[in-house]
Amino acid sequence: MPKKGAEQKHNEPEVRRPPVVVVMGHIDHGKTTILDWYRKSRVAAGEAGGITQHVGAYEVEYHGKKLTFIDTPGHEAFSGIRSRGAKVADLAILVVAADEGVKLQTKEAIAIIKKNELPFVVAVNKIDRSDANEERVRSELAAEDVLVEAYGGKVPSVAVSAKDGTHMDDLLELLLLTADLEDLAAHPNQMAEGVVVEAQMDPRRGTGATFLIHDGTLRRGEFMVVGRAIEAARIFENFLGKSINEAGPSAPVQLAGLSVLPSVGERFRTFANRKEAEEFVATLPEEEVSAGRVVGKKSERPVFHVILKADVVGSREALEEQIKKLEREEVGIEILQSGVGDITETDVKFARATERVTIVGFKVKIDPSVRELAERSHMRVITGTIIYEVLDAVRAVITSMVEPDMVRVDLGRAKILKCFKREGARQVVGGKVEEGVLRNGAQVEIVRNKRVLGGMGVIAELQQNRQHAEEVRQGSEFGVLVDARETIQAGDILVCFVEESTKRLKAAAQEELAVAA
Repeated sequence: MPKKGAEQKHNEPEVRRPPVVVVMGHIDHGKTTILDWYRKSRVAAGEAGGITQHVGAYEVEYHGKKLTFIDTPGHEAFSGIRSRGAKVADLAILVVAADEGVKLQTKEAIAIIKKNELPFVVAVNKIDRSDANEERVRSELAAEDVLVEAYGGKVPSVAVSAKDGTHMDDLLELLLLTADLEDLAAHPNQMAEGVVVEAQMDPRRGTGATFLIHDGTLRRGEFMVVGRAIEAARIFENFLGKSINEAGPSAPVQLAGLSVLPSVGERFRTFANRKEAEEFVATLPEEEVSAGRVVGKKSERPVFHVILKADVVGSREALEEQIKKLEREEVGIEILQSGVGDITETDVKFARATERVTIVGFKVKIDPSVRELAERSHMRVITGTIIYEVLDAVRAVITSMVEPDMVRVDLGRAKILKCFKREGARQVVGGKVEEGVLRNGAQVEIVRNKRVLGGMGVIAELQQNRQHAEEVRQGSEFGVLVDARETIQAGDILVCFVEESTKRLKAAAQEELAVAA
């Protein structure tokens, strides 16, 4: 008989277990596309904006050996999820696009890998691109103290194309070789223990979660202790959604019909029956009880009150963290309520009790009647499936609550004649100033066909006749490096402007009047 989950001593002989691999790297460098190649499915195509927005776990088999992959989000808002994913993994793949090289989130991933002392393999992806440059990637990695074997270091690397499958088997072989050196062991006859990698609410199946088994075997009908909650393993599926009766070390499993929504990263243990589970919970220290949140407390500054709903726990946590970062001296932020699932009439009625409430929904639905109720109650509802677009909308609302002490001063307009290169948001273009001036460091908006595109840009470097210039005046041609999310095209108009303090402008006007007098 297996021992109780709380008393496992691992006296039985160890067996080799499959490695758990976390896939990390910068946004759009091909992490999910790599997994798609192995899974022969199209997860990437179904993710809004090509971004994976919650942690998933998947199994792959190669030459009779299994590997479990944890897919991590790439957008900066999900830094906490990526870090958490690394802590449950044995190995990491650092994905770097051959056409873009090392980026901000690549550096962050390297820091997480090093902090967690994870063995890792570098996958230089997108070698099918015409502007792929593997040597540049290796050089930039070396600058981050990551020396691949080709540079005399110890980090294995392989150049791949997840699009056409080039060297994808070589990547699997490198991972299995690295795992062999780690001598990963497990005890399949013991009761299972592991960690929650995702949790969600489903209208049909209720509360569910994805669990990763670190050790032991989970069997249908056993009881799990997750935090302080006791759950029965009844609706029990593998990562493909197929019903199973048991799962062993390193396997990802899905359970539905849970009584409590667990926290991502929470540990679990299993027991043969409910009595053993209850005895174990009785030994746990009492949790601190929250005194609750004071809603709508008075403040001299306006407060952005928000009710937040998201598709899964990981997304909710990431969005909460990013919204809190938007707080400023002039506007406070208070998250009144945060949950998982669609926006409901209950959420709207709860929001009615407080002024200035905005309901924010990420990858969730809202019934038309519920939206109409919110509008009749003069509430804003922001919904979206791409996190940075949701955050942009929230930022705009917060900005609108600030009494303006800055005003926009237009400096000039220029027509773009040629686009030379783009690297991420940084774009090198050339054109001619049609009126006013372009100024180094000023902001620009991009106008195409008389329509202003979303998002502003900043002039990072301005040149005239290939020489640095602080300003370029009307009638002159120029070259400019612009930081902007929107892609600039030939024929676009750049409107150059700065923001000035109203106090400074008033002082200047008064000074001019004094001089005139």
